[in-house]
This record gives sequence, structure tokens and C-alpha cells, in this order.
Amino acid sequence: MFLTDFLFPRFCLGCGRVGNYICLNCQQKLIYCQTDSCFYCQRPSRFGLTHPICQRYHGVDGFVSIFRYNNFLKKIIKSFKYRKAVLVWKELSLTIKPEKLSKLIFYKKLNHGKKFFLQPMPLHFKKLRTRGFNQAKVISEFFQGFLRLPIANDLVRIKETKPQAQIDQLKKRQMNVKGAFRIPTGKLVKNNNYIIIDDLLTSGKTSAEAARALKKEGANKVFILTLAKG
Repeated sequence: MFLTDFLFPRFCLGCGRVGNYICLNCQQKLIYCQTDSCFYCQRPSRFGLTHPICQRYHGVDGFVSIFRYNNFLKKIIKSFKYRKAVLVWKELSLTIKPEKLSKLIFYKKLNHGKKFFLQPMPLHFKKLRTRGFNQAKVISEFFQGFLRLPIANDLVRIKETKPQAQIDQLKKRQMNVKGAFRIPTGKLVKNNNYIIIDDLLTSGKTSAEAARALKKEGANKVFILTLAKG
């Protein structure tokens, strides 16, 4: 046992057992999304691709989430907001079955010779300064190892928004994130493909606005990948 484990023992986020943040028993509480769905209508869709009839101007082209959101995963995602995020994520990533990620290879094959990037959902600089890291970037580094795609920094959050979970009405959520993102000066995104990575998707308004910012500047395809779907 390492000295740090002795001085700062890890307690399971599910049951409180000493040893790991995600014990073997509580791994069973992680429920995979069995069916992929269209980002807009939520009806089943192969690989989570947006149905042709649901396509939006400057919209999302596809969406994949790994787990269903439940109380255990809520605790895990909440822990991402703190310094132990890397340790918790490392344990969680080891539980993800490789076959559950195979659908992402399909997105990679859609590049049609164009550049393809992983784009972590950006934080506003004030939140980034307070937290010290972006949990979406931590998650992106895991998927980078699987997909062999570079991580981009082609999107910044310029608007300090309220947490979407604190807003009940969908229209107000949409207004909350409207104009929240832009492309940094000097960045060229035209014809690039992107997978925007985040920890949780609820209403999808934040992801849609981030995709819109990239599409407005000429991005070819924009997909969304989240750890969980609420």
C-alpha cells in the first residue's frame, strides 16, 4: 500500500467501503446505454446519428452516451469537479468495456479524408481558474488513447452561464447558453470534424450551442460524446 493510500484512504462513492472510489460491487450500479438515440427527437438511431428529418442548420450530427445517469453516477460526476477527478476518472475508465466504445470508430470513419478532432467542452475562464482543471479534458484524454485522435482547443466559452441544472424551463436553458461559445482568433475550423466531449448531457442545449459555434465557422461534422445521459 502506498503511503498516500494510508494517509488519504479512498472510500467508494457508492457504499463507503475503503479501498477504491468505485468498488467491485458498486461497478454493477453502472448501467450502460443500450440503445443509441437521435440527439433531437430521442428516438432510436443507429450509432446515434441524427435522423435526416431531424437535421438542423448548424446542428449536431450524432450523439453517443456511455452510461445512463443514476444516483451513483451522479456522485461520480460530482466528484469530477474536485481535485480527485483524475483518480476517480482513472478508476471509472477501467470499468468501461471496450466493445461499448466500438461505435465511436464509426464516427472516425466518417471523416472522408478531413481532419478529425476531440474537443473538450470548454469552461469559462473564471470557473477554470477556480477549479484548476477542466474535467472534460480529463475525459478526452482517455478517449484520445482509444480513438487515436488529437485533442483540439478550437472552442472557448466567453459567457459565464448559470448551471443548466438550476434552470427548469427549456427555453430559459437555451437563452442561458446562447452566444456562450466562440472560435479563438486565428483558429481555422473549416471542413474539420469534431467530437465534443462532456461529462453529462441533460437537455442538450449547451452541446447544441457549442456545435452551432463550430458549424457557423465552417466545421463539417460535429458529434457529441458524453459520459452519461440524464
